[in-house]
Amino acid sequence: MNVPPRYLDRATAVSLLALQGFNTLDIECILDLTGPILRQGAPVWPAAAVERLAARAWWLAPAELGIAMPEAA
Repeated sequence: MNVPPRYLDRATAVSLLALQGFNTLDIECILDLTGPILRQGAPVWPAAAVERLAARAWWLAPAELGIAMPEAA
């Protein structure tokens, strides 16, 4: 079963990353490296890409970020 990818708007991505302790420069770097792409005329960031890059932060436990949808069993 294919799960469609989730996308984050800028405000949501910034808020989620800030809550995890990322500073403004770190957030901009993550957003630059992971997108944006246009969907329905609006810039969005793939949640899985944001999560994968953010999870490399040394202060986060591996499962602490949890933005992307869980994989099917």
